[in-house]
Amino acid sequence: MRSGIAISLKYQHDHIEDAVLVYTSQDCAVYLLVESGAIKPSFVKLLFEGARSVRSARTNCSPAIGIYPEQGTSFIVELTDSQWPIEAHKAYTYAGSPLKPRGRHYVVSNHDVFHEILADSFSEELITQGDYEYEFIEKHFV
Repeated sequence: MRSGIAISLKYQHDHIEDAVLVYTSQDCAVYLLVESGAIKPSFVKLLFEGARSVRSARTNCSPAIGIYPEQGTSFIVELTDSQWPIEAHKAYTYAGSPLKPRGRHYVVSNHDVFHEILADSFSEELITQGDYEYEFIEKHFV
């Protein structure tokens, strides 16, 4: 079993719904549907700063299985024994590059999909109707 820590989230999301990942050269965002009975949904945005690599799979067998928080139901996992920073560095850096392997290995699991993100850090925010990215992300959950 892998070792890691569960990081509880401020906002509760619906674990049965999909998660949407948007990856750019600047960062990576994962959007989750907020758990609520509201007519217009809200979304949890997890923004991963300094994202270097992502990988995803459609399966219910996440690399974070068995790592849970002491309290709360919405969380992500940071794998603390991961070799992914070294593997990604070897696979995606030119030989002789002065860049060093770095990044923290995060796992966002939701229903039958999980996303792994190699990044420096992450932040969490709530996206509600009227926010500039609301309409863009809402289309992916309908």
